[in-house]
Amino acid sequence: MKSLKFALLFLLVSTSFSLSAQKEWSLEECINYAISNNIQVKRQELSADNSEKIYFQSKMEVLPNLNANGQHYLNSGKAINYETYTYVNESFQGGSVSLSSEVNLFSGLQTFNTIRKNKLDLLVQLESVDKVKNDITLNVATAYLQILLSKELYNNAKQQLEITLVQIEKTKKLVEIGNAARGALLQIEAQAAGERAALIDAENNLKISYLNLTQLLNLDTTEGFEIQTPEKLELTLNKEFDDINSIFNDALGILPEIKGAEYNLKSSERNLSLAYGRISPSIALGYQYSSRYNELSTNIEDPNANYPYSQQLGDNASQYVYVALRIPIFNNWNTMTGVSRSKILVNDSKLALDLQKQTLFQSIQRARTQATAAMERYRANTQAVESMEEAFRYTEQKYQVGLVDILEYKTAKNSLSKTKSDALQAKYEFIFRSKILDFYRGEQIVF
Repeated sequence: MKSLKFALLFLLVSTSFSLSAQKEWSLEECINYAISNNIQVKRQELSADNSEKIYFQSKMEVLPNLNANGQHYLNSGKAINYETYTYVNESFQGGSVSLSSEVNLFSGLQTFNTIRKNKLDLLVQLESVDKVKNDITLNVATAYLQILLSKELYNNAKQQLEITLVQIEKTKKLVEIGNAARGALLQIEAQAAGERAALIDAENNLKISYLNLTQLLNLDTTEGFEIQTPEKLELTLNKEFDDINSIFNDALGILPEIKGAEYNLKSSERNLSLAYGRISPSIALGYQYSSRYNELSTNIEDPNANYPYSQQLGDNASQYVYVALRIPIFNNWNTMTGVSRSKILVNDSKLALDLQKQTLFQSIQRARTQATAAMERYRANTQAVESMEEAFRYTEQKYQVGLVDILEYKTAKNSLSKTKSDALQAKYEFIFRSKILDFYRGEQIVF
């Protein structure tokens, strides 16, 4: 009885595990998981966090600083007693304390420009994070579509083999009654052997497609991994794609590589303002408090009395407030060289932005051309499949009554298989190219 309960429990657990392992992943789940577990994304996010800390610190620079110092010493041997300005040759203790604070009132707007520049640098890093995520999204979507294509190619190869196996049985019966030569049976069996090899290749390609996707997701194994197959992929064979300039204008406002290049240009312009700011005089407001203690000191009011540490600090205290004007006169041409280099960086950032826009326009131009060509190719292949299926049915009927030989039958069957394979590849290329154009418009990739 116990063994029966144990067996039932084991069966329940195994079934539960099997059902869990066979969970089907949607495209959205794959994309989200890949982004969450991608090392490159995590590194880019760390770079953004670092930029955020730099930006925060630059804002804190507008506050005054505050520093405290203190020391206590033991003097041994001949030394100057600064309380009496005489030489002494004995051991004594002394010390001092100080407190200082300074705030920058003006320095050629360098503090303000530094804050603005660091904020722009942070925005550049954040756009870089989004760029990495976009790249992952496209890679996962491509791998996802490849699995769907590989599945259909596998099913097509399996279907072709099943048809051939049925035809083998029919041919065997024809050979037995003398209506077909044994050579015809051998040839169609050879056809089946070739289709088995094609089926194995299709199965291996499907496994590789799964491997590629699981690697993008950083999964350790493909075991138990399965994706959702859309019930019906929406395809419009007469789709009108938007104008290239319209797609380009939309993409300019949303793609992170463009926004990042724009922020980088603004950052370099702020850096130029910083370089000019170093030419300007700076004004600072400061405050300092200080006091000292010396064991050899005596209380002027009562020379014979003990002169404690705390009382000396109070008697010797001094404080002052100051305004400092600092004028850069000559620093080995560093300031002007910095201005010249900053101008070069501004020009380079402008070219980098122009290059990004040029690359984007060319990519959209190429994507739209490829999408249009894929649509035409898919339409032509769909019509070809319909015609080829009809032609094969006709040839198959003629073969069964002996009006055509095995060679003509094999040729018709192979042509049908290739046409179906071409149509499937055209179908998924059309889907992918269409989704790329939608992606440039800021639309989420869904199947």
